[in-house]
Amino acid sequence: MNTQSYLKRINYHHPLKANKETLFQIHQAHLYNIPFENLNIQYNIPIVLTKEALYQKVVEDRRGGFCYEMNGLFRELLNEVGFRTTLIAASVIDKNGIVGHKYDHAALIVDLEKRWLVDVGFGGDSFVWPKELKLDVVQKDMHDYYKFEKYNEQQWMLLQSEDGAHFTQQYIFSFEEEQLHNFEEQCQLKQTKEDGYFKMNLMCTKATPEGRVSIFNERLTIKDRRGKEFRKIENERELFNLLTKEYGIPTKDLIAKKP
Repeated sequence: MNTQSYLKRINYHHPLKANKETLFQIHQAHLYNIPFENLNIQYNIPIVLTKEALYQKVVEDRRGGFCYEMNGLFRELLNEVGFRTTLIAASVIDKNGIVGHKYDHAALIVDLEKRWLVDVGFGGDSFVWPKELKLDVVQKDMHDYYKFEKYNEQQWMLLQSEDGAHFTQQYIFSFEEEQLHNFEEQCQLKQTKEDGYFKMNLMCTKATPEGRVSIFNERLTIKDRRGKEFRKIENERELFNLLTKEYGIPTKDLIAKKP
């Protein structure tokens, strides 16, 4: 992995030190420059969870990815800088309150003077800045609010709010260290399960200083200080143009069509 190429990919040009300031800046830069997207799943291109494959896809090919890819690769960058990182597993809680599989999601813990939850791969609900691991304290992000609650003796729960008062459950996580290959079974399932969320829905989203730009199936949503603007995506040509214009994604490799 070429660290300087990775830093150029996320448009990061500040000094590199294993401290809180760098962690916040590099986390924000990643969210602003690399989209969360599942185009490989939609176009039947296999996702390979190795450092070499992830680096090639995200840095060299200027693509994005989903949680296993984003946080798996970001951990390598943080380790190169000198941070102490732990890859952890999380169970996503859906809108009906159903808790997902143990390896439903991958995130990171970074140990400094304090411990921080780091996550550049949670799609439209990703926080821009790392969140300090302390219970029952509301933490303001760029636009939203987050807090942690104790789920049981071994696990905590992350919650998110737009107003700081009404919170939605995001995911449950443990502090046990995982290896990226532990997520391979769930990664494969998300790529192939025909009635699964990632197989049924095309998505691409990236944070911006004013909000977020998102594609979900046939709808483009731009969220900024004025509110939300929606637009229908009429066809695949328009989709590819948006992927290039809004996210810098080359679309020439997306040649395998959906069944």
